[in-house]
Amino acid sequence: MSLKGFDVASYQAGMNVGEAAGDFVLVKATEGIDYTNPEFNGHAKQTLSAGKKLGVYHFIRNDSDIKKQANYFLTTVKPYIGKAMLVLDFENTAGSTIQNQAGVSLAKQWLDYVYQKTGVRAVLYTGLSCENALDWSSVVKANYGLWIAQYSNYNVVNGYQPRDLYGSLKHWKTAVMFQYTSTGRLPGWSGDLDFDVFYGDKSAWDKYAKATKMVTNKSIVQKATTKDGVWTITNEVGTFRPNQKLSIFKYPGLELTGKYYDKGESVKYFGYVSNPQAGYIYIAYRYNSKLIYYVACREIATGRALGTFE
Repeated sequence: MSLKGFDVASYQAGMNVGEAAGDFVLVKATEGIDYTNPEFNGHAKQTLSAGKKLGVYHFIRNDSDIKKQANYFLTTVKPYIGKAMLVLDFENTAGSTIQNQAGVSLAKQWLDYVYQKTGVRAVLYTGLSCENALDWSSVVKANYGLWIAQYSNYNVVNGYQPRDLYGSLKHWKTAVMFQYTSTGRLPGWSGDLDFDVFYGDKSAWDKYAKATKMVTNKSIVQKATTKDGVWTITNEVGTFRPNQKLSIFKYPGLELTGKYYDKGESVKYFGYVSNPQAGYIYIAYRYNSKLIYYVACREIATGRALGTFE
């Protein structure tokens, strides 16, 4: 199973990407610390409104602070985090020669910082020659996926015509996605498009968009010691939807209330309660004087989520 789509930047101004053929659209969001694609929000909204899968990407540079670049990107794409695949574009451009071994280290810093802040593992985009020439072992070991680019020529490609990669990857075993031409054409748009094939179905795409770990700012709201050890609440806010029937407890302690949340219900929470001895991480979702209600959301030993986070 694979999905077909394309990626866009400011060059596609005026295009309604939602009306174009394809399963997904990847939209350039930012570059460096001071450039936002003026078409970004329009194209992102068109993509989601059309029911297509969305990707958003940052063009990294070596002439500005990496953490500032990551924060600039995250601020810009905040409404789409959890809904869109996050991507780091690793290419040379005017004033920024980053395709070297020092650049790999910068890319790893950006990827790690975004993962730390969002819990989402971004995908790295680069060309086949760059993937072959540099040592990417640190990025591969950290489990970041690869979107690889390679063009056989610059002849016009009418409609999606995915092909196999010419040559082979050196560091990654497989690529998440392949950009196989920069001169694709679709009905309704007269300009060139980058055509891509994603190696998976829509649920596989969603896994790249979703967080693979919970993220908190480590600020402690409350601490209590019970017979089951020390419980700590941290102040992260969000929504949790159980994927199975989960019991509701009272905190402190492990007292069952006799009530449950069923699969797919929406639970708005204000923090996480963690207790290694109990074997779970819980969301804390309602104050009642000093009493707090909570429900298990993840197994500590395996990291398996008991629902989805929004």
